Amino acid sequence: MPKFKMPPPHGGRLVERVVEKRDVAEKMAAGAIEYELKPTTDPKGVPIRHVYREIVSVCYGFFSPVEGSMTSGDLERVLKERRLENEWVFPYPILFDISDEDLKALNVSEGDRLLLKLKGQPFAIMDVEEIYKIDPKDVATRTFGTPENNPEVVRQPFDEKHPGWMIYRCMHPNVIAGKWTIINPPKFREPYDRFWFPPRKCREVIKNEKKWRTVIAHQTRNVPHTGHEMLMKCAAYTGDIEPCHGILVNAIIGAKRKGDYPNEAILEGHEAVNKYGYIKPSRHMVTFTLWDMRYGNPIESLLHGIIRQNMGCTHHMFGRDHAAVGEYYDKFATQILWSEGIPSFGFEAPPNEVDYGLKIIPQNMAEFWYCPICGEIAYSENCGHTDAKQKFSGSFLRGMVAEGVMPPKVVMRPEVYKAIVKWWKVFNYPFVNNKYLEYINKELEIDLEPMEIPKA
Repeated sequence: MPKFKMPPPHGGRLVERVVEKRDVAEKMAAGAIEYELKPTTDPKGVPIRHVYREIVSVCYGFFSPVEGSMTSGDLERVLKERRLENEWVFPYPILFDISDEDLKALNVSEGDRLLLKLKGQPFAIMDVEEIYKIDPKDVATRTFGTPENNPEVVRQPFDEKHPGWMIYRCMHPNVIAGKWTIINPPKFREPYDRFWFPPRKCREVIKNEKKWRTVIAHQTRNVPHTGHEMLMKCAAYTGDIEPCHGILVNAIIGAKRKGDYPNEAILEGHEAVNKYGYIKPSRHMVTFTLWDMRYGNPIESLLHGIIRQNMGCTHHMFGRDHAAVGEYYDKFATQILWSEGIPSFGFEAPPNEVDYGLKIIPQNMAEFWYCPICGEIAYSENCGHTDAKQKFSGSFLRGMVAEGVMPPKVVMRPEVYKAIVKWWKVFNYPFVNNKYLEYINKELEIDLEPMEIPKA
C-alpha cells in the first residue's frame, strides 16, 4: 500500500495576496478610489454576511485557486458545473456585490483600482476587471439546486428560511469582478489569534513542528460534545499503513444567529479537548477559517475539502447532514457526492476522482450515540443495541446549558462546559444574544492598524 503525503494546494499553488511591507502597500493604494466595505443584510437589516471574510480567505489562500471576485464567465461556469473557467473544481460564487447607488457614486470602470476600507481603515485593494449585472434570486437558486434539476439529493425548494440561500438572495444586483490584495494585514483579537493558521503557516506547522504525514480534517461550527470527540477519534483511524497522525479541527467563523454558540466558546471548547488530554495535543490542533456559512451540504463539503486540502490535510471526515440545515437536502447528500458523484451538479464521479478535482481523501462516517448496554459512546455500524440507543440531542444539551446545569461527563467534558461559562460571563448568556450580535457585527474578529494612503 502506498503511503499518503501532504497533497498540493488545490489548483497547484497557494494563492497569497497579502502585502506586508507598509511602504509598498501605500504606493499600491495611492490614488485608488475609496470604498468602505459593508455587510450583506437580510430584509430586516440584520447582517448575514460580510465580504471582508471572503477577502481574507481568498488572499491568504484558503480558497485557492480563487484570487478575487469572480468574473461573469467564472460565475456562470460555477453555477453550471461547479468549476472555474480554468477547469478547477470550485463550488460557490465568490462575489463583490454593490448597490446601484454605491456603484453610481463610485463612478468606477474596468481597469480602475479600488481601495477597500474596513472599520474606517485601508484594508485591501481591488483591480477591476469587469462590472456586470446579476439576478440575486437566480444566483441563489442555481447555487443550491432544485428538486427538478438536482433530483439525486435536493428534497425541497430553497427559500427564505435557508441562511445560505438568503445570503445570495440578498446580494445587490451589481458585481465588480477583480483580484483582491490585502495591504493592511488584519490583527486577530484574543482568542482568535491563538488559532489563526493560514494555509502556508498551517502546512509548515504540520510538516515541521507536528511532523504529521497524514492529517484528517474535522469541520465544526459548534462546541464539541463527546459524540464529536468520538467522531474525531474513530475517523482518525483512517490512514494508510497506520492511522492518521493528526486531527485538524477547522472551525468556520462567520455571521452569527441568535441561539448559536459564541465563536470564542467554540474555539476554546475544542481547545479544551486537547488541553485536558481527551485527545493528545500532539495529535490534535484547532484552527479556523473566516466564511459566512452557506449550509450547502454537498456543495459546502466541496469548499470544506478545498480549504482543508489547502491547509495540508490528506483526509476529511464527513458525517450525515454535513453542513446542513432543515430538510432541503438528502441527509446523506454529502456522502453520495464523495462516494459516487452527483451528475446534475457536474460530478459523474466523486470530486477526488475527476480531472482538476480535489486530492483530499473522504472518510464518510455514520452516527454515534450513547448505548446504556455497552456503557459507552458507540458507533452505529458497530453497536447492535439499536433499540436502546440514546442519540445526542443539541436541544437537550442547550437546555441544560441555558439552565446553568453542567451536562453529564459522558455527554460533554466539564472543561468544555467551563469554556462556555467563561464567555457566558462576558456576554451575559451562554448563546448568541443581542449583546453579542451588536459586538461582533461592529467589531468583527479583527483590528486594523491606522494607515495613511497618499492621494496620488
